[in-house]
Amino acid sequence: MEVLLGSAALVGCTVLLCESLRWIIRRTLPKSLGLDLAMEVVSTLQLSCCTREMVLLGTTAGLKLWLSLSLTYLLTVLHCLTSRSATCNPCGSLDQWLRGLARGSGAALQVMAQFAGAALSWVLVPHLRSLRLSPLHELNVDCKTILHVPTLSGALVEMTCALSLFLILHLFPRVSDLLRPHVVALTITGIVYGGAPLSGAVFNPALALAFVFLCQGLTPLQYISVYWIGPLTGAFLSYMLLENVLPKFKPPKTTSTHVKRD
Repeated sequence: MEVLLGSAALVGCTVLLCESLRWIIRRTLPKSLGLDLAMEVVSTLQLSCCTREMVLLGTTAGLKLWLSLSLTYLLTVLHCLTSRSATCNPCGSLDQWLRGLARGSGAALQVMAQFAGAALSWVLVPHLRSLRLSPLHELNVDCKTILHVPTLSGALVEMTCALSLFLILHLFPRVSDLLRPHVVALTITGIVYGGAPLSGAVFNPALALAFVFLCQGLTPLQYISVYWIGPLTGAFLSYMLLENVLPKFKPPKTTSTHVKRD
């Protein structure tokens, strides 16, 4: 219980800090691309720090499966409620660009902002853990690879995770803003349940930079193949399926003709 409360306190400190930064940014910067990029940096920083704490819990505290999945769900809901319009995932930026919802230059800058936020977590997390809010923060635990399958299999798993996420979110009927965070959280939790034992189910290249890049037992080629190429390919395939394949299976619209009778 002390471990869980300590980790909850660290997550709370992270969210409060990032919410303060978002509040300052919204009142300092005018509505522009600069404001959106700053929000991407802060929100990706929050996601990275909270996920790194979740990974620390999962790898050292020996949490039961139901508890790990519950925390994944709760953290995802919390992130959806606080990050607002920020994407925090290069796969999402790619999806927006493919659908014509963002310019190429804007999407590229968005991805750079996401990687910047993930890299900043390397600086913030050690300072947060220096507060010793949890007994786990006193341990000097080396990051070990979360890839437990061959490289090609891992890339296919990450591709499938990203493909499933975007297919479900685009095919799911429109829901209210109140329910959408829970729909996203349930989807991600289900994907994590299936893919985490194999490759970690990261399906976010920026997030992978935060807690996978420096892990022992993972070569640069494996890292890029599994955690960058895999999910980006999945996002691209979801677009191709939704735009070019699935519409062909929809029945054609029939137009009713009215015959005028004398």
